[in-house]
Amino acid sequence: MMSRYDALSTLCNTTYGKSGSTSGTRSVTASMAGNTLTLKYTTVFHYAEERSMQMQMASLQEESLSYLGQMVTSLKKDVKEMTGETVKLKEVKSNDSVELISALSMRKVAYYRRVHVLEIM
Repeated sequence: MMSRYDALSTLCNTTYGKSGSTSGTRSVTASMAGNTLTLKYTTVFHYAEERSMQMQMASLQEESLSYLGQMVTSLKKDVKEMTGETVKLKEVKSNDSVELISALSMRKVAYYRRVHVLEIM
């Protein structure tokens, strides 16, 4: 039977596993290093001026945390189905950032990213 680390690794494999997102509006990738699982959430958003960007940030933060929370729940469930064992994931840190892609017009385009680091227990 597969160990929970092997199961997590298979689920996080972007080539042959289930990692990633089928949505065209956002991307989630997962990677493992030792007993650390890192989830990376990325989406593109548009805004006209600094104030409108600030207004969108709360929504983007909430959406990213919700989506990553659903992914963690799904990973735990899938590991349980694959191995019969439960896996505990403890949040170590979660940081977000914004990267401007295009500011040449009135409609600015940017990436919103969140890196969510979890300890596999």
